[in-house]
Amino acid sequence: MPANTPQLYYRNALGTISYDPLGFVVLTWSDVPVASAELHSLYTHTLQALRHYATCKLLTDQTHRQPLSDEMQTWIVEQWIPQAIADCAYSHCAIVESTQEGSRQGARAVGSRLTGPLEFRYFPEETEARQWLLTT
Repeated sequence: MPANTPQLYYRNALGTISYDPLGFVVLTWSDVPVASAELHSLYTHTLQALRHYATCKLLTDQTHRQPLSDEMQTWIVEQWIPQAIADCAYSHCAIVESTQEGSRQGARAVGSRLTGPLEFRYFPEETEARQWLLTT
């Protein structure tokens, strides 16, 4: 396998986690309804991947992600992100926005509630998101 090929880390019905050798974890969402147990599993493994690869950067490709409930958004903001910041010095998140309006609004709602040191940006295309992470 070439050195620049992303390495698969974990997969469930909601998405796939891989590591890009350029220095960040990639979370690619599937186009399926979001169930709480699968969401928690996907984010738990994302945190483990950040630790395993010793990176503080995440690219989340939400192009196909379906909307998250308010409860799921709250869990991400109040539980997962603070834990990732504390455990992995999580500092940068590049978000490739969903093609679905409800999902875009949900992602922006999460972003609007953040108050910590996490720097994040929204992008229409993955290429732009990757470029931003490479320059941070």
